[in-house]
Amino acid sequence: MRRWMLVALIATIVGQASAQDLKIRDVFKQMPDSLMPYLTGNNRLDFIDFMDSNMKASVSNQTGGNSEMTALTDDSLSIRMSDALRVDMMLMNLDEPVDSIRQVIVFVETFLTDTIYGESVCKIYTVDWQPVTKDVPFNEAQKSRLSRLNLQNILKWDDDKLNNS
Repeated sequence: MRRWMLVALIATIVGQASAQDLKIRDVFKQMPDSLMPYLTGNNRLDFIDFMDSNMKASVSNQTGGNSEMTALTDDSLSIRMSDALRVDMMLMNLDEPVDSIRQVIVFVETFLTDTIYGESVCKIYTVDWQPVTKDVPFNEAQKSRLSRLNLQNILKWDDDKLNNS
């Protein structure tokens, strides 16, 4: 009996440690195709391989256009899906768990309209891609990061509009 309890305790500790070691690339690889139908699983793997090789991370997407991963860090990524859609993802550790959830994926789709401002939709998922339906208690640094992302989307779109005019 003690042996089983020891094995269960070790498995719990290892599980908690490995959850904290997750990187955005790990959850991006496992993302369901339905959440980003523009891209196949192989497209997502290619993005990561290209970025790791310091190459331009551009792939042909499911609509016949090109999508480009423009940034990849341990906890975030950014993809220009098309001229009208940008996707940003961030993996965030929670100071206060929601139920037993200690990490969440913030998935932001910014739809670029004819105006200079994009319309962003933010969704929150667990690391196994289940929607989080409860309010997530982001700390001040995380709230600031999300605000900067929104501002960056506005400024990037504004810059693109000015340079293409």
